Amino acid sequence: MRKVLVLASVLALGACAETAPEADPATEVEATEDAGVDMSAWVGEYALVYDDGTEATLTIAADGAYSGTSGEETVTGAITLGDGGAFCYTAEGSDDTECWTNGEANDDGSWVSTSDAGRSATVTRMEETAEAEPAG
Repeated sequence: MRKVLVLASVLALGACAETAPEADPATEVEATEDAGVDMSAWVGEYALVYDDGTEATLTIAADGAYSGTSGEETVTGAITLGDGGAFCYTAEGSDDTECWTNGEANDDGSWVSTSDAGRSATVTRMEETAEAEPAG
């Protein structure tokens, strides 16, 4: 379950580093507590590769909900914004929160996200599913 939680954290953080405008953390946290997190800029699916080679996927919804899968294990939960723009993940049914901070985007669009516990993962946003072309 920890790998999946980590996956979710890393993905959200990476998306934030690439596209999110800077905001006052106090304002973000207050907004998160009162109205939920607006994750519209980060909605989508991400591929993660942890520093130990483990692979996972993370799906982020506009309301801040996430689902992370690694192997046969899936974890769901909620994302909140932490200090310095970190994305903090809390798995459903858990009181533990793990925060991830994104590094700069690489030339290929991927980035490395590092947890507050010192783990890291390379995050890549998966291609948006385009409307299928008509068969013909």
